Amino acid sequence: MKTKTILSVFGCGLLFILMGYTYSVTRLEKEEDRFQKDRKIFEETHRASFDYFWELGHPVSGLTPRRSLKNKKYEIGIGASGFGIQAIIVGAHRGWVTREQVLNRMLKMTDFLENKAVRFHGVYPHLIHGKTGELIHFGGQDGADVQETSNLMMGLLMARAYFDQDTPKENQLREEITKLWEAVDYTMHEHQNALWWNHSYQQKENKGLKLLMKGYTESMTSYVLALGHPSKGIKKSSYRGYVEGKNFVNGKEYYGYTLDVGKPKGGPLYLAQTPFLALDPRDMEDQYTYYWKRSINHSLINWTYCSKFAPKEFQYNKEDWGLTASQTPSEDGGYNNMAGPGPKDKGVIAPSAALGVFPYVPYQSMLALRNFYENHKEGLWGEYGFKDAYSKKRDWYSDRYLGLDQGRTVIMMENYRSGLFWELSKKVPELQVALGKMGIKSPKHKNGFPLAVIEKSSKSVQLYRHPDLEKYHLDFYTDKDATISFYLKSTKAEKKLEIQSEQKFEAGLHQLQFEKDNILAGTKGILVMKMGKKEIELPVQLF
Repeated sequence: MKTKTILSVFGCGLLFILMGYTYSVTRLEKEEDRFQKDRKIFEETHRASFDYFWELGHPVSGLTPRRSLKNKKYEIGIGASGFGIQAIIVGAHRGWVTREQVLNRMLKMTDFLENKAVRFHGVYPHLIHGKTGELIHFGGQDGADVQETSNLMMGLLMARAYFDQDTPKENQLREEITKLWEAVDYTMHEHQNALWWNHSYQQKENKGLKLLMKGYTESMTSYVLALGHPSKGIKKSSYRGYVEGKNFVNGKEYYGYTLDVGKPKGGPLYLAQTPFLALDPRDMEDQYTYYWKRSINHSLINWTYCSKFAPKEFQYNKEDWGLTASQTPSEDGGYNNMAGPGPKDKGVIAPSAALGVFPYVPYQSMLALRNFYENHKEGLWGEYGFKDAYSKKRDWYSDRYLGLDQGRTVIMMENYRSGLFWELSKKVPELQVALGKMGIKSPKHKNGFPLAVIEKSSKSVQLYRHPDLEKYHLDFYTDKDATISFYLKSTKAEKKLEIQSEQKFEAGLHQLQFEKDNILAGTKGILVMKMGKKEIELPVQLF
């Protein structure tokens, strides 16, 4: 009798073990299926967003329409065209189109920009006609637009770095880009130790939209180019207007995240995107901030506000999130340039906000991407991916695409995938000269995981497998040549999972990659970097 009881208990125990094992295996299989679906959604979104620039490029100029409205495709956005140049380079890099096709499109663009498009001392207006190159008035502007031109020039310089082969066509393209770039006269916009945003030839001083570029804005792009210009650049002292302007130095904490520089609660997310479409924030630190961590904090503030602190009527959550400049319902004005956490929020989500911060917060961005595709596809998805915006409060979906927003999506998704433009920018000497003048240098890291930022609610760094690598990845640093190993320690038990056995690394920044193995989504643990007797710990949550 006693033997039967023991066997019965043993059998029940074994059954529970087998049930637990089966449950874990089933969960892991479902998670793998979920991940493979995410990869397909990611690729489809990236490719469709690229198609906006490839298919809608103007037949005469090759340049990018400001928006997708059928009766307005002749309205070429100069800044959108700069983003478009980078976007079609992504197409060549991904093999969606050929290098030769992109090269031919680029030569069409540079010919039009040189011989047809209106310029003022080398600076283009905000909008031009795609067939004639004539100025189109925009928001009271009737002259040169420095920021839009800088976005264009940055795109051209990325193309000059990308098309580096010694062939007749690529040599020609590089020469034509250099000619356009060197014709830009930034000194015409230098004023009071700063830059004018736009220059009017009809309006008087300080009228219309003639604003000085001061404070933390996307105009960092303009200052980098204006300071790095080989012949018509501004004085080093004129950078003072930017860093001494309103909303540059901040230093306050929002939802547990400190913003060294920038608007209260960060403002629209394009401020964490536009300057870094080309410039590598991982390698940029000055007396004010480390731009990589600043961009992560900005992104997490935006996500935390949407998931926890926004007005309930907006119906945001951890998946419906992302505030940036976008189209809005007509009753809300039709466009909101300063959408962000707080009083400027009108209850409108812009997909480009969350998708354009994939390099900083891939887990949160993937939550949004999956949600947009699976829960809003009927209203939000079209032939060029996700349309510009939606509002759950008003049951409203945008009817159009905006070139600037599409561009940020394509480019930043690529920087997440490969760091393509962050590496190309290091091949542009003018940019390196400018960063030196701005006091921006490579950061001085400490041993460990210096690029990681802990998400406050989970008290961990949330890791999501990279869609191309299909692995978790995390940067680590050693200040000297060292033998290093890594293991994952459970927070609930003393179990250890070896991630990487001992290996020699040279001093510098490296990337740790490891497989999912049998790790269940949501698993929390401590990632340990072992250097001799020293162990450096980082709390992580794996999805």
